[in-house]
Amino acid sequence: MAYLTAAGIEACVQFLAAAYPSICQLVMLPEPSVEGRTSRALKISKGGGTRHGVLFIGGVHARELVNPDTLVAWAFDLCDAYTNNTDLTYGPKVYEAATIQLLVEALDIFVFPLVNPDGRIFVQSPAGDPWWRKNRSANPGQPCRGVDINRNYDFLWSSGIGTSAASCSDVFKGAAAFSEPETRNVRSLLTNYPNIDCMMDVHSFSQLVLYPWGDDENQSTDPAMNFHNPAFDGLRGTAGDALYKEYIPSADAEWFEATGERVRDAIAAVRGRVYTVEQSIALYPTTGTAHDYAYSRHIVDVNTHRVYAYTLETGTEFQPADAEAQNIMAEVSSGLTEFCIACLCILDSADDVAAADVEVLRGLRDRDLVDTAAGRRYIVHLQRHSGELLQILRKNHEARDLALEIVNRVAASLRDGRAKAGKLGPEVARSAERLLETVSRAASPRLRETIDEVRRDVGHFEGRTLAEGLRAASAGRQE
Repeated sequence: MAYLTAAGIEACVQFLAAAYPSICQLVMLPEPSVEGRTSRALKISKGGGTRHGVLFIGGVHARELVNPDTLVAWAFDLCDAYTNNTDLTYGPKVYEAATIQLLVEALDIFVFPLVNPDGRIFVQSPAGDPWWRKNRSANPGQPCRGVDINRNYDFLWSSGIGTSAASCSDVFKGAAAFSEPETRNVRSLLTNYPNIDCMMDVHSFSQLVLYPWGDDENQSTDPAMNFHNPAFDGLRGTAGDALYKEYIPSADAEWFEATGERVRDAIAAVRGRVYTVEQSIALYPTTGTAHDYAYSRHIVDVNTHRVYAYTLETGTEFQPADAEAQNIMAEVSSGLTEFCIACLCILDSADDVAAADVEVLRGLRDRDLVDTAAGRRYIVHLQRHSGELLQILRKNHEARDLALEIVNRVAASLRDGRAKAGKLGPEVARSAERLLETVSRAASPRLRETIDEVRRDVGHFEGRTLAEGLRAASAGRQE
């Protein structure tokens, strides 16, 4: 199997849209590449309403040939499994048909497989350079061509951390942030589809699952110490020192770690390759990258969605031979599927919950739960076990009915701002106990351990407001 050409990838994207018109939509990116090529992404979804969006991009660095092929192949797999209502199988790892149906019907999945078509053409040309990394910008007035697209985003672009102002460097950051049409195309997806709140930029190589931040080590104690504060300019970029560490809320840090571990485990399930989950500075300091920019947007502009963004470094070489490329494509596809499940809020499957109540409950999660240790634990538990929980609720009507009863009671107490005053009665605690018992009977050992932990907290909520119950559960864990 030869790697697909840029024209071949474009043909695949258009074929998918034509072959699966009920779930696939072409997204025309607003700007042609440096050499005038049109770029298109694919939106995979069924149905409407308020939905989470997941964005996958690849082919940013031209020499990393396996990743655009992987994204295209995975899109084919997803569309075929959904249309035929079949399982999605990668080696011994199986995603049941019901899970695939849920992903396509509850998410907007965007696949932009080839961000840098000009670079790929140059890499694959007999007259080109197989190890070319950048785009093909002419860089007027500069001695060398090409900008590193993954150093051209507006995140600490002028800092010089992990970038170069020299055009001949492989990490040349360009003339300005977003000077390149390729980065502007990625930005347009985030801007034009504000429901995107999960993103993965697929690269090679090193077998890593990387999460923010890339400019310095993380800390969750001093919100003022952040990339947006010029008081710290010149102090960032050195791991291990005491001068600066980049702020990240503890709930977000925990989400990144827990979800990264899920992706890692899904990849390992295919053939045993265990990727490393780590903050991206652990690889080397960087700025101007896609995943840091995407995650930083909600801090720069509070009106934008928070985007949980990763960089996935696949395999152990840029252009693996056919047999190894096929293995990488299978294991990474498993990881991409798991990432979608992790990005699927459990409320997205609750068709019987009013849309207004869903928004109220999301507000509880985003504002109240993150303020307490118990709440943050519950968020991580839900994310870690969301796939299995969704499977159980879809199959077990008793568990589903109990869950809906609890959700509706809690939403009623929260509606119109009454959460602070309304106390939870014993009927909620009884329903919660029954739900946990019902789910436990169908749960894996790992989920059963989590259920046993949550069970010990149920009594803290009876006769208290939700806020009081969360504080009591947090204190109970500390005793």
